[in-house]
Amino acid sequence: MRTEAFYLPVGAGFSPTPSTTGPWSPEHQHGGPPCALLTGALQRAVPPAFRLARVTANFLRAVPLAELRVETHCIKAGRSTQRWRAVLHADRPVLEMEGLFVRASDGMADLDSTAGPEWAAPESVAPFTFPFFQTEHGYHRAVDLRFWEQPWGPPRVRVWARPLQPLVAGWEDSPEQRVVLLTDAQSGMAPPLDPLRFNYANPDLSLAFTRRPQGEWVGLDIQAQVGPEGIGLAHSRLRDLRGAVGVAEQSLIVRARK
Repeated sequence: MRTEAFYLPVGAGFSPTPSTTGPWSPEHQHGGPPCALLTGALQRAVPPAFRLARVTANFLRAVPLAELRVETHCIKAGRSTQRWRAVLHADRPVLEMEGLFVRASDGMADLDSTAGPEWAAPESVAPFTFPFFQTEHGYHRAVDLRFWEQPWGPPRVRVWARPLQPLVAGWEDSPEQRVVLLTDAQSGMAPPLDPLRFNYANPDLSLAFTRRPQGEWVGLDIQAQVGPEGIGLAHSRLRDLRGAVGVAEQSLIVRARK
């Protein structure tokens, strides 16, 4: 069962649908939807001449399946860059994000170096569903994943991904929101250890963009690793059908599942 969106607007806040449910607890959201929610809030707050260059999210605690509200404020408003901060609240703050925005410049098209090697077309690859969620309905049913070259499981994969529904019912998602929504799942797409035996909680997520993504498909070239003390790292080179759009990174807290 897929709902119409990840969130429903309720007054000045947002009510999560079952599509936000994460893999480790039926009471908590996956990190992608709330991070995408804050990304959009920051973009709406910034003057249209500025483009999102980087976002860094820090999870203060697990995001519950409860009504949420967003606060934003400006940290620095300069001529070339602006820095904004957003905080997501449930009964208390649960997630914070800082965004760096750079004023867009004209006349740079001839310097574009984002074109990259061709990938297999997403439609030519069979869809995949995460097998380690504890609920039948959740984030894993609301995204479309297409692995190619290597199957799911190794600590390095290439995968096409797209959301199957909008973030907020009745609202238009930005391209960056769609990328953030999917990128938080990178450690599940390329798990460094067996996800049926280990949990991968990420306390943060950081993305940097070189240009605005285009189209519905996001390509992730992911590499993940974990050290002997249960500290891991997942890193992705991001692209769309045209070529490179940026990079993403998240720290991992790796623990054996009970």
